[in-house]
Amino acid sequence: MNKLSFLIIALLFFLGNFYIGRKFLMVLEQWTSFRHPLVVWGVIGLFAVASMLTLLLSETNVGGVIGKIGGYWLSVWFISLVVFGLTDLVLVIVSRITSISQKANMSVWLGSLVLVLVLFCYGSWQAQQLKTVDYQVTIDHSGNSEKQHLKVILISDVHLGYINDANKLKKIITKINQMKPDIILISGDLFDGNFKALQEPEQIKEQFTRLSSTYGTYMCWGNHDAGATFEQMKELVESSNITLLEDELTVVGESIIIAGRKDSRPIGSQDGQRKTIQAQLKRLDSHLPKIILDHQPSNIDEYDSANELILSGHTHKGQIFPFSLVTKAYFTVDYGYYRKDRSSPQVIVSSGVGTWGPPMRIGTQSEIVQIDITIE
Repeated sequence: MNKLSFLIIALLFFLGNFYIGRKFLMVLEQWTSFRHPLVVWGVIGLFAVASMLTLLLSETNVGGVIGKIGGYWLSVWFISLVVFGLTDLVLVIVSRITSISQKANMSVWLGSLVLVLVLFCYGSWQAQQLKTVDYQVTIDHSGNSEKQHLKVILISDVHLGYINDANKLKKIITKINQMKPDIILISGDLFDGNFKALQEPEQIKEQFTRLSSTYGTYMCWGNHDAGATFEQMKELVESSNITLLEDELTVVGESIIIAGRKDSRPIGSQDGQRKTIQAQLKRLDSHLPKIILDHQPSNIDEYDSANELILSGHTHKGQIFPFSLVTKAYFTVDYGYYRKDRSSPQVIVSSGVGTWGPPMRIGTQSEIVQIDITIE
């Protein structure tokens, strides 16, 4: 990030903090006997600096406590901007239509502050809940005399870092192992763009070694699995019991091909440019069913075979409503199952098991995907 971009982002962020700080003080002074504005500005200033350090120092460990404070303050900042901004807008419109008393005005602002707190608590709680979603998929395999069944577990967008730490990963892996999968797949954004944000890399590696399945664990990179600390990310994955597929493929159980793609638009370096895998696929048995891990669902037009199953993440389904409306409008499929027609690939997009930016979810869920595949 160049200096000008940094200054613009920092200025906008601190202006937002100034705006919500004024609203906090207004409510406190009207409804309580609190008369220490410097305390409020000091706390907000410290939290704002923690957020900036957490977001922008992508090659530095700012510490677990500061990282968590910065992440959760980003949630408060975002919700406050939205709620307070809408409150200001509504009050301006109402004041143009009719008069509103000072008491009623302050009651509205008190309600807005309570709503901020409720949404923050709910969104933070919701982000930590692990849901399971199930899909039934049939893939044709001409020449195969017997049906085969595979239980595939998919996770995406773990975003390991200050918020999604070793404890969160332990919960995820415990739940995956309880499902007794045949294959475990990770469709990108395992990291949150900064390897040094991991406070316990050895514990995270230990958790990955707990993954248990019949045919192993396979993953591709996402756009946040990149940057100055990319080599350390790669070293951790390769030292775990995970097969990393970088525009590569492998045959599993002599019955299915698993291919993994590099990300199409990584945020930073990612050990070379993305390459096509179509030539590799043509060299193998074209009748074998194929599972392709491609982080961003905007790439689904690259695939055209009916015996391909594309698994993606990236969108988080918007993570926080109403951004789910934005992702739905932008992507051909931003969440769930999609198939253009019978001759096209099948596509499943997960909302992810972690969070990016504000560590909260409203109107979406953190999920582990179970795909029961029938090959016939």
